Amino acid sequence: MPKTTKKTVSKKTTAKKAVKKVVKPAAAVKPVIAEIPMPDPYCHCTKRKRNCILTCVFTGSIILGILIGHFCFCGCLHHKRAPHIEFVNGCVNAESIKCPKMLEELPAMDADHDGCVTKAELHAAKKAMHK
Repeated sequence: MPKTTKKTVSKKTTAKKAVKKVVKPAAAVKPVIAEIPMPDPYCHCTKRKRNCILTCVFTGSIILGILIGHFCFCGCLHHKRAPHIEFVNGCVNAESIKCPKMLEELPAMDADHDGCVTKAELHAAKKAMHK
């Protein structure tokens, strides 16, 4: 019978050679991935978009506030801004004046003391009251 030791020795040498080949791997080529830079969060176009959005929101809130004030708060003083004074034959009708302060001032408004307050006298008295 032939000896089997020779065969085992040859297997060991081939195994050692195989191990040596495995230990020295070939140079692995790494894939080159180009990194795409992130956009600057504060570039000029981003600032422009942000400012446009903020302007639209601000303008919209002002318009919405005006509409809510007009429709919901109808009892405001928009219809009471100026007293409505009626003139009869060029003279002020005292019954049309509802303001008690203005009724007290009517005799002082009459510049020529004829008992008739004209539009020109009323206008001059109002200017004097504002000053």
